[in-house]
Amino acid sequence: MGRIRPTLHGSQLRNANLSLEEKAALAARYGYPGLDFSLAEAEAHGDATAVAALFERHGVVPSTVGGVFGGNLLSTDEEFAAALRSVPERAGRAAALGAGRTGTVLWNRATQPKETLWPLVVARLRELDRALDGSGVRLGVEFLGVRTLHPDRPYAFVQTMADANRLLDEAGARQIGLTLDSYHWYAGEDSLETIRQTPGERIVLLHVNDAKPGPQAALIDSDRLVPGEGVIPLTDWLKAIDATGFDGFIALEVLGPRLAGASADESARVGIEAIGALAAQAGVGLT
Repeated sequence: MGRIRPTLHGSQLRNANLSLEEKAALAARYGYPGLDFSLAEAEAHGDATAVAALFERHGVVPSTVGGVFGGNLLSTDEEFAAALRSVPERAGRAAALGAGRTGTVLWNRATQPKETLWPLVVARLRELDRALDGSGVRLGVEFLGVRTLHPDRPYAFVQTMADANRLLDEAGARQIGLTLDSYHWYAGEDSLETIRQTPGERIVLLHVNDAKPGPQAALIDSDRLVPGEGVIPLTDWLKAIDATGFDGFIALEVLGPRLAGASADESARVGIEAIGALAAQAGVGLT
């Protein structure tokens, strides 16, 4: 079995303006083994030696680092090319900080038909995969299953884990996998069987949250609940992920009003308690 570790996620701190040092102290205070951060935050703190000392001082490890791929897989050719050129250098910086995982979002609606965009995105994933090769950094592509996002864009693109897997399979991606968010998995009406059939190494990052009752197709992205408060079968979801041998970090990502008024300390406490309770219900050990 893999090793699943909680990480303090940036979305939990949206009401706070904390330095990297303060975030690391917060993670340590509530028992998070990992901390999400960005390349920009690390640079503001100091060089790689100073950042490593900070993490060691607080007894936490780098989990997900933002800013390695600063582009969008559905952007213009010029924008994608510019973002791609920066990837090798940024991945090298992330690796020097001890951060081996990063992420990006794949929009689920577009201004062009799916059959037009699919080969373009496959080709871009191959280029991005090559740019990451040898860096030691893996990128998780987050598919978006919430159907109510961007209704102004006329065409549906990738909206399920199954479709995202097919996209990565066709690209032959090795350094690129999935960011699996329970809300998007549920909103996309995908199955536990899709998770079970996914190799553990394909899953790069986990985001966990819960959903209100109602039609899955009508879920709102910015109206999420804390795990255990809603209707997503999270116990079975985590069991299925654990059975793949996934080895990595799980982060609370509750967007919207549920934790909007919470302090950084309160949000950190809620997150670690919710993840711990879910893991206990699923019979999954956290490390």
